[in-house]
Amino acid sequence: MHRHVVLSGGLIILLLSPPVFADSFTDKAKKDRTVEISDEDPAMQKAMERARVGLDEFLRKAGSPPPDTDHYSVKVRVSEGDSQEYLWVSNLKAQGDLWSGRIDNLPVMRSVKKGQSYSFAKTEIVDWTYMDKNKKRIVGNFTTCALLTKEPPEVSQKIQRQYGLECDR
Repeated sequence: MHRHVVLSGGLIILLLSPPVFADSFTDKAKKDRTVEISDEDPAMQKAMERARVGLDEFLRKAGSPPPDTDHYSVKVRVSEGDSQEYLWVSNLKAQGDLWSGRIDNLPVMRSVKKGQSYSFAKTEIVDWTYMDKNKKRIVGNFTTCALLTKEPPEVSQKIQRQYGLECDR
């Protein structure tokens, strides 16, 4: 069965989205509209794998953020029936084996709302990100890098340079 990963534009994507690229993935994200990309897409698979590899370190850092970092967020899988949507969640707090935070997107699903508190398991996290203020760059945010593979190279490179994204690793 062919599934789609539904990605709503989040805080970080919103910051990355120049308004001049109408109908692009980044323009849809800027307007907090839903973007669909197959979870079988090689760039998305690679992005989610990169996030899984660094997740434990990220969660340790998010639990006690160094003073030169901020804007910690995770992208979590939210299910409603047979549908799945991936949403950015910030204001992270550990609660035993669970985490909680505030939904930063305008969800398509009706069971959750932007701004609401949401609890989730570590296994539902598919991406993570934070800002390194000293280096003036975004760390993580691998799914945005996957979306940028759908943009013209000059657009992708400009956004990566502007925000310090490291997508080409």
